[in-house]
Formats: sequence, structure tokens, C-alpha cells
Amino acid sequence: MSVDLVILANVVIAGVLTGIVYGLMALGLSVIFGVARLVNFAHGEMMTLAMYASVILFFTLNIDPFVAVLPVATAFFVFGYALQSFVIHPFVTRPEHSQFILLLAIAVIMTNGLLIIFGPDSRAVSLDTLLESIELGPVLIDRGKFYAALVAFGAA
Repeated sequence: MSVDLVILANVVIAGVLTGIVYGLMALGLSVIFGVARLVNFAHGEMMTLAMYASVILFFTLNIDPFVAVLPVATAFFVFGYALQSFVIHPFVTRPEHSQFILLLAIAVIMTNGLLIIFGPDSRAVSLDTLLESIELGPVLIDRGKFYAALVAFGAA
């Protein structure tokens, strides 16, 4: 394979693996809209908050981010259930624009809360096992993205 085709294959595989994880996030948003008929604008913020929770568990308790998925997912299930029960549910009988404004307000509050607490800089977790690549001939697959795609398929 020529160098250009190898680079193209690497980029396509990395894009597909990243897209699988984004697809899982979109699946959650689609389920919420399909069941509750609400567009949860805070869906991405909830995902970001959960990711920060995993980063905090990694840096404070040295818990592997893939292991942290279980307690973080459980905690955010409880948080999401409480948010739905106590904040969103009272607005179900109100006009749709009230629900829209409420969910948009929750998203804005969460976004700015995350900025206040964590700042605008991104965070990353660096594990030796995730820095390695899986070699398929000349094509290299990022191990971290591959594991994340497997978790996404398992969760879907």
C-alpha cells in the first residue's frame, strides 16, 4: 500500500471509531426525544460532566477510566432520574415553549458551571495501555478509540 493510502486508511478508521462513540451519544438523545418528546439541550453537558467525573476519579483515586464507567454511569442515572422527577416532570403539562426554555436554561447553567469549576482548558487521561496502537499490517488503530468503540457497541 502506498503511503497516501495508509494515511487515508488510518484517518478513516480513526474517524469511524470516533463516530461510533458520537453515535452512542446521539442514540441517548434520540431515545429521550422518542419517549418524552423533549429535546434535552443539556444532554451534551451531562456527558461532559460524566467525563469530568471519570477524570476526577482517575486523578484522585487512580481508577482506570474504563472501570470508572460503572460508578459514574450509576451516579448519573440517579442524577438524571432526580432531574427528570423534580425539575423537568412538573413542566410536562405546561406549554412546549416552557419546556424548551427550562431545558435550555439547564444546559446554560451546566455549561457555565463547568466553565467556572474546570475552566476552559481541556483535560486528558494518559494511560500507557491507551497510548499503544493495534497494528493491522501498515494500518495503526488507536487502542483507546478502539476500546471506546467496543464499549459504545456494548452499551447500544
